[in-house]
Amino acid sequence: MRRKTRSRTGFGFLALSFLLASCSGDAQSVQKLNSAKQALGAGQSDQTIRDADAVISSNDAPALAEAYYIRGYAIELRPKPDNAAATRDFSIARASYSRGLACDPRPVIAARLHVQLGNVCYYQEDYSAAVPELATAYNLLDPSQPKDLVLYHIGICEQRLGRFDDADRTFQRVQQDYPNSAYAAPARAHEGIHGFYVQIGAYSQPRDIDNAARAAAAAGSAPLKTTEKGLTIIRTADVPSYGQAQQLRERLATQYPDARVMP
Repeated sequence: MRRKTRSRTGFGFLALSFLLASCSGDAQSVQKLNSAKQALGAGQSDQTIRDADAVISSNDAPALAEAYYIRGYAIELRPKPDNAAATRDFSIARASYSRGLACDPRPVIAARLHVQLGNVCYYQEDYSAAVPELATAYNLLDPSQPKDLVLYHIGICEQRLGRFDDADRTFQRVQQDYPNSAYAAPARAHEGIHGFYVQIGAYSQPRDIDNAARAAAAAGSAPLKTTEKGLTIIRTADVPSYGQAQQLRERLATQYPDARVMP
């Protein structure tokens, strides 16, 4: 499965607004949390993690959930030199958010922990775990917070789990509740899609087109061609599940590492 070499957080507003939130805990923990927030705002991931770890090591109960949140978010944000580092950091961040939720956080922190835990699960392609986390976050987030992306990602998860009717309803809610959102148009585009395929690439040279078509056939799918902006796009035929599309992509990955599952 292809990994992202850098965290695609998507919910940065939560971290930024978090910098304004008041800390909980004793004086030393409050000082360290404030230091961690300042470092996070400055993009200093390593310093953020050190300050958060200091709070966690102190075992100051009122501050633990916030510390785990900050630690996990800093790990998500730090640069990823390769896919292995991205995989490792997503797992570490996921564990940090889960531990934060086990610390009986106040509602505002719980909402942020659920959002980021759902976010990590989403990018790990663990859609079964992502849906309840994102749904809980959506209900806990303050109405003043933009929640369109959270809802849109729930729809994507439902679609990739084969829950097509649920996904269509969610995409309709994005359009109805957030008509001016940047995610209204993508939600409209996803609505009604009940299958998946692998897009191998877009080519201008006949030889490249023929090679990609042969690769699709060798992977076990009839190759389909469409033309867009003077390029010929080669894709596989539709399959009914996201998992089947992933398997097709894996069979193509050695020759075509940039092939991607659509939509």
